[in-house]
Amino acid sequence: MAQPQAITYQYDLFSEQRQDVIRPFPTSETVCGASGTKAFQVKEAGEQERALTPDLMSLVLSHDNIKAAYKQVKRNKGVAGIDQMPTGDFAEWYSQNAETLQSELYNGAYQPQGVKQVEIPKPNGGKRKLGIPTVTDRIIQQAISQVLNPIYERKFSDHSYGFRPNRNAHQALKKGSEYVSEGRVIVVDMDLKTFFDVVNHDRLMYLLSTTISDKTLLWLIRKYLQSGILIDGVVSQRTEGMPQGSPLSPLLSNIVLDELDKELERRGHKFVRYADDCNIYVRSQRAGERLLASISVFIETKLKLLVNKEKSRVCPVNHTKFLGYTIQRDGSLSIANESVKRFKEKGFGVNRDARKRIKPCPTGGSTM
Repeated sequence: MAQPQAITYQYDLFSEQRQDVIRPFPTSETVCGASGTKAFQVKEAGEQERALTPDLMSLVLSHDNIKAAYKQVKRNKGVAGIDQMPTGDFAEWYSQNAETLQSELYNGAYQPQGVKQVEIPKPNGGKRKLGIPTVTDRIIQQAISQVLNPIYERKFSDHSYGFRPNRNAHQALKKGSEYVSEGRVIVVDMDLKTFFDVVNHDRLMYLLSTTISDKTLLWLIRKYLQSGILIDGVVSQRTEGMPQGSPLSPLLSNIVLDELDKELERRGHKFVRYADDCNIYVRSQRAGERLLASISVFIETKLKLLVNKEKSRVCPVNHTKFLGYTIQRDGSLSIANESVKRFKEKGFGVNRDARKRIKPCPTGGSTM
C-alpha cells in the first residue's frame, strides 16, 4: 500500500472547518455524505466501492470523523483508561500529536494501549467485566465504527435488534409477540456462554476481510482485539475474545452473530436476536429440541463459540424471559415487579414510552 503524503493540518476539534495544505486521499464528502456528528451515510450506488476501497483509513482519520468520534466519546462520559487521561484533555493532546498519531496509524506502527478491567454488578446478581480502553483508543475505535457501521448496516439481518440504529429492545419484544400470536408458542432459548470472552479472532478477521479490503484498517482492528488487559497492575495478553466496553465491540459482535442470523434465515426459522440473546419460535417441543441440537453444532463448529447447555432450553414461551419480559401464549407481555423497578431506575432495555404502558396484572407481575 502506497504511503500517504505528508499533510499539514490545523488540528482543532472544535473548529467547524479544517484547512489542508495537501489532500492526498478522498475526503469523506467525496465518498459519502455527512450525517450530523455521528456517522457517514453510505450512498446507494457507492456502497460496494466504499467497502472495498483500499484506503478506508482516510475516512476513519478524516477531520470530520475524528471530531464526531471525539464528541460521541465525550458524551458517553467514560472513565479514564490506564494512561489516566480524562476525555476533556484529548482535544489539546490531539492538537499537538495528531500528525504523529496519524502517521503511526497509516504506517502500521501504532500500538494500542492495554484496557483497564472494571467490574459492574449484573441486574440478576454476579458481576460483568468491562474493558475500558484509553480515551485515545476509544476515539479511534469510535471513528472506525462510524465508518464501518453504515457498510454493515445494509448487510445485517432484519431479525437483529441490538446495537443498531433505529432498533431497540421494545421492537424485538414486539416481533417475538407477533411470532407467538401466529401459534409459535414454543421457544428455543439460546444462551451463549461468555460470548465476549471467547470470540475467535481469526474467524472474526476472516469475516471482516470478506467486506473490507483496507489491510491497514484490518491490521488495526486485529491489534485492538489483541490488546492486553490490565488486571491488578499486570497486563495480560489476549488471544481470543473482545472487551465489553469498547466502542468497536457492539459492531464486531453483530458481525460475528450475523452468521447465525443468516443460517437461521436459510433454514426458514422465525427468531429474534438482541446482541447475544437469541430466541427462536417454533410450533412444537419436538421441533424445538431438534433445532436446539442442530444449531448448537453450527454455533460451536462454524462460529467457534460456546453454547451454555445448562441455560439453553426448549420450553413454552411463558416459561422463560427475553430481555426482562415474558411473552404470554396470547402474545401479550408480562414483567416481574423487580424488573419494573429496575427498568424505571435505569431505563435499560425498553424506551420510556414502553415503560409508561406497563400496568400491574393480577398474577403479581405486570403486563404491557
